[in-house]
Amino acid sequence: MERIIDVGAIGDYTLRLLPYIPITLLLAVLATVAGIVIGLGFALLKMGRVPVLSRLSAVLVSYLRGTPILVQLLLNVNAAPILVILANQRLGTSWDAVAVSPFVVATLTFALNEAAYASETIRAALLSVDRREIEAGHALGMTPWQTLRRITIPNAAVVAFPTLVNHFIGMLKASSLAFVVSVVEITAAAKILGGRDYRFFEAYLATAIVYWALTVIVEQIARLVERRLDLPAAGPRVRKGRELAADLERTRA
Repeated sequence: MERIIDVGAIGDYTLRLLPYIPITLLLAVLATVAGIVIGLGFALLKMGRVPVLSRLSAVLVSYLRGTPILVQLLLNVNAAPILVILANQRLGTSWDAVAVSPFVVATLTFALNEAAYASETIRAALLSVDRREIEAGHALGMTPWQTLRRITIPNAAVVAFPTLVNHFIGMLKASSLAFVVSVVEITAAAKILGGRDYRFFEAYLATAIVYWALTVIVEQIARLVERRLDLPAAGPRVRKGRELAADLERTRA
């Protein structure tokens, strides 16, 4: 009598999915890093109230938050060849519209979606930085960019870190949607493996175990980093901002 649930197959599928972890991690890391950088730009535009650009970024953020990421993926993977064809017509090039990498499209889609949500986290972290430290940087002759790079961002990074880690975990799980645009990551591999002997339940259960394990590992690493950030020696740049504030107070006294 055939077993309804093959326990041995679960372990076998789990091992077979391990080689696809790097693809999933690469997709999640690239999308998260790019999303944080773009989100920082959105946050600065909103804080600076830059004419036109701040309005455009607000519309883009509203679109990215107001539409499902799955729809964005499907839309972008179909839009990419159209953009290549238009570029060929305008620039006289001969790029292959069909050769657009689904991995690149998925990464950019996830990055923009991440930026829309990370922008508010980053903006709140930037606003939490002590104004005295910023004033200290200005008083010592730093340009606005130097103050932002040396004082504001390092201090804000400590505040935003826990939330951004949660964003990364969410991105790690959202990357499972990349299979709909033909990116062969963990979920796509599980679908292929399950289809060979129609053990889809075991294959997807193995997939859940792999994602769960990855999430636990990321959480443990994040806790270690958070403990390090909570130490007095949180980092030279963070300490620098506090030292500048102290210098300003002594100068005023």
